[in-house]
Amino acid sequence: MAATDYIITPADVQIVHVEAQPTVLRGSATQNKQVFDKYSDMIVTHHNGLCNYVDQNISPAIDHSVLLLYASMGWVQD
Repeated sequence: MAATDYIITPADVQIVHVEAQPTVLRGSATQNKQVFDKYSDMIVTHHNGLCNYVDQNISPAIDHSVLLLYASMGWVQD
């Protein structure tokens, strides 16, 4: 997987967005609520997936070459 796998596309939105539903919702209150919840659920799923991806694949360590560049510029850590 790549970070770009978590991009929400217009097609993703079209599938779950409330505007894709009929003008008059004829389900029960619970069913109608689920129509609205699908959009936020999709956002949460993509966001959490991206967070997990970053957590597992991005190193928080500063590359040694970056530290050397800072040192050559006279920047030092106190």
